[in-house]
Amino acid sequence: MYALSLVPTSLLSLLLAWFMPLAHANYFVVQQPSQGTQWTNGQANPVQWTKGVGDGVVMTDIEMSRISVDGLIFVAQNVPTSPGSINIFIQDLPEADDYYLLFLNSTVGVMYGTSPRFSVSGSSNASSPIANAPTVSVSGAPNPTDVFATTFPALANGVAVPGWKAVEGAMPQLLALFGTMAVCLLSGAWIVL
Repeated sequence: MYALSLVPTSLLSLLLAWFMPLAHANYFVVQQPSQGTQWTNGQANPVQWTKGVGDGVVMTDIEMSRISVDGLIFVAQNVPTSPGSINIFIQDLPEADDYYLLFLNSTVGVMYGTSPRFSVSGSSNASSPIANAPTVSVSGAPNPTDVFATTFPALANGVAVPGWKAVEGAMPQLLALFGTMAVCLLSGAWIVL
């Protein structure tokens, strides 16, 4: 506690106002593939997830990786997180039982969630694809120099524009902005006096 008393309160207020919008918990759970799911080469395999409401995550990148082999398979970029489903058609993937999916923002390196471990085989006992969900095709072994198999059109980034209208998410930004300005003005007046 003594160390914090050495920091000027104006600096602490500015830091708290700056980082307050970041202090919320994200919720991103992958339901499919589940533990023990077996994907089949030559078929579309379903992927489903649930995410938090109002978390600002409107799109995600999906990558596939293996535990025992270095490298990634870049599945899809800018996948809309709502409605929370996609089909992945796999072809010529090495058969193994140590695959998992990564859901992230690859631009800034933020991880939203991972799937449980699942397997890829040549037998045909896979789940049926999700109707009305987009399908992405991937093939071959993990290769970190490949590009994403599919890139969806970019969506709005979910950042609310500051303004007087009660736009979703704008009020906390306005409060942080005006709070920061007030602290700066009071700090300047304190120094002058």
